[in-house]
Amino acid sequence: MSHGILVVCTANVCRSPVMEAMLAQLLDPSRFEVTSAGVMAPRGKPIDPASAAQLRARNVPVPDRTARQLRSDLVTAADLVLTATRSHRAEVLDLDPRALRRTFTLVEFAGLCTQVEATDVAGLVAAAAAARSRGPRDVDLVDPIGQPTEVHADVAARIETAVRTIADVLDRLDD
Repeated sequence: MSHGILVVCTANVCRSPVMEAMLAQLLDPSRFEVTSAGVMAPRGKPIDPASAAQLRARNVPVPDRTARQLRSDLVTAADLVLTATRSHRAEVLDLDPRALRRTFTLVEFAGLCTQVEATDVAGLVAAAAAARSRGPRDVDLVDPIGQPTEVHADVAARIETAVRTIADVLDRLDD
């Protein structure tokens, strides 16, 4: 059984492609399918060069992909939706309010999944949703587009920390 993880940011050229690539590298592709989209994606635009450089610096393959617009069918199909910010989470929920119990910011979910007990992926997502009020408060990832290299590096480091935490927990769970 494969679990769908959708990651979301604004343009789908910086934060969400970095999240997608890092998660895809760490998770078993036979168990998890990681995709990404943007709430205002410029269709056809490739990953931002500065974000691609951050992936290469971490030995993460740069995805050969272009920006994709977030759609309700993508949200509906996902078992877990991880966003760059709370405002992205709100935009996901505008498309599909039923996704509330499986939509988190990346940093929020990383903090929650280490606080709860679960034996499978669905149980983890449900437990994290129930514990949401105990999650971290600083959960938004700064948009690095057009920013200096240091900002891209800081955002990529924060993503990497969260992704490693999430992947460690997911790897221990049953399907």
